Amino acid sequence: MESKALKGIRVLDLTRIYAGPYCSMLFADMGAEVIKIEPPEGEIIRDNPPLVKQGEGGPHDRSRSGYFLTLNRNKYGITLNLKNPRALGIFKDLVKISDLVLENYAPGVMKRLGIDYPVLREINPRIILCSISGFGQWGPYSERIAFDVISQAMSGLMAITGYPDSPPTRVGTSLGDVNASVHAAFAIMTALWHREKTGKGQAIDVSMMECMVSILEGAVVRWTIGKELFPPIGSHNPHDAPMGAFKCKDGYIIIATVGDEHWHRFCRAIGKPEWAEDPQYRTKRQRWDRKFILAEEIEKITGKHTVKEVGKMMDKERVANSPIQNVAQVVDDPHLRERGYFVEVEHPIIGKAKIPGIPFKMSETPGAVERPSPLVGEHNELILGKYLKIGKEELKELREQGVI
Repeated sequence: MESKALKGIRVLDLTRIYAGPYCSMLFADMGAEVIKIEPPEGEIIRDNPPLVKQGEGGPHDRSRSGYFLTLNRNKYGITLNLKNPRALGIFKDLVKISDLVLENYAPGVMKRLGIDYPVLREINPRIILCSISGFGQWGPYSERIAFDVISQAMSGLMAITGYPDSPPTRVGTSLGDVNASVHAAFAIMTALWHREKTGKGQAIDVSMMECMVSILEGAVVRWTIGKELFPPIGSHNPHDAPMGAFKCKDGYIIIATVGDEHWHRFCRAIGKPEWAEDPQYRTKRQRWDRKFILAEEIEKITGKHTVKEVGKMMDKERVANSPIQNVAQVVDDPHLRERGYFVEVEHPIIGKAKIPGIPFKMSETPGAVERPSPLVGEHNELILGKYLKIGKEELKELREQGVI
């Protein structure tokens, strides 16, 4: 197999839950050696569903989570009680031979543990520390507790999500977490590139709130320049119309037009060529201003047909459209199957499991999902023995003392 792009990069992963584990997963998939460091009992999302039935997990009852499996594939797993001075010493010894420390504790925790960036830099001047938190490491909100939904609320995203007459709505996945993870991965790669040129590491401060504000598309400048406080508009697009979900006899279809040419195609497709000449819909702005009225007129037609029938009408004139698939349909989607997106892994407790794969293809250095998530402390002997020469007797002693 081709060499993986990040082979040779060693990551000490202190992250938990989603904002952070997704980031380290990206590095592991591309060949980095990611050492996930958990407390001796394992991290909290080992309890997230779906779970293999109680009692079917054997001696590793905290390794039954499909959620944990998805985010922590390809990683090595060790346990360290970082409140224990001996465990902290082991961690610092690993820092000496590593490239990146990734953490998503509350701001201040790393300092209280005695492993904040000034300490890590003294141990290894080339080390990169990436910290992901709700509001960043400093500022008026930095000490506030933050989860995904908090970042969605504080960033303004929830205020523009949903329908005009509905309560503020959370996006259907933990976008605040994963968006911060992806931004963190990019920041880390730029820091690695800078270190390649200068030999110097650095600290990276990733704010979930700021990452969310950065992807609000045009909502910010609509206010700062246009003084328009953008409202929630359901499934409609903030710039073009018609673009959204339209009701059919047996469900909803997404129809999307951009600009005049697509609008003219749509008018032909739906059997209303005269709409293209209607002065109320002549310009892009006019169509967007009347999007709700236009949607009502469209649904008078789509409501008489099935999703499949409307899709064929749109396809005939090359108008972008799509059924709204549920997750079961996505997992069985023939396009994703052809591209080999979903992968099957063999987990010692869960068994065979189909999980999301790598969402990009690389011609020279493709990534791969080669190992399932680690059992709690599965690689203590491998990692601590290989890098720190800690033998079986000492490992036993460390376990008895609550160090690992």
